[in-house]
Amino acid sequence: MFAEECGTYNLRLAKRAMGENEIHELLRTAQVGRLGLSRNNQPYVVPLNFAYEKGHIYFHCADTGMKLEFLQGNSLACFEIDEFIETVTAPVACSYDTAYRSVIAFGKARILNSLQETTDALRLIVDKYAGNENAQKLEARIVDKHRSSEGAKTIVVDMTVEQMTGKHNLID
Repeated sequence: MFAEECGTYNLRLAKRAMGENEIHELLRTAQVGRLGLSRNNQPYVVPLNFAYEKGHIYFHCADTGMKLEFLQGNSLACFEIDEFIETVTAPVACSYDTAYRSVIAFGKARILNSLQETTDALRLIVDKYAGNENAQKLEARIVDKHRSSEGAKTIVVDMTVEQMTGKHNLID
């Protein structure tokens, strides 16, 4: 899923545009993403763990709290990941540069209601952070009964990517 299916923005510096494969690889491997939401003219950005698969960004949260309140008020979302590679020095501080890769995705978020969809999405997240063996052990009955240490039920959100762009500055 890329330009034809979800759309992209034209970058001001086209030479820094990442290719489709690089974008998807960074989305699959980045450890932390930042979810941007808005409700009643109030922005909200929160870092979180996530999994990416085939144009969908999955993350979990409690069934109460600010993130959920914002999502219920406005399903439009923005998601950002980045990888800082290094600071590139120069003789003059104003000429320093940064080597990096980043992706920004725009889309709509929805709470997964089906136990099977929820379990499948949580398996993707568990696989990424705790390994495939642990992901395979995750059963729907466990997901259905899980409560956090704070007593909240875990819900899973699926952000369907509608547009995205990737940018990099890879200094040789």
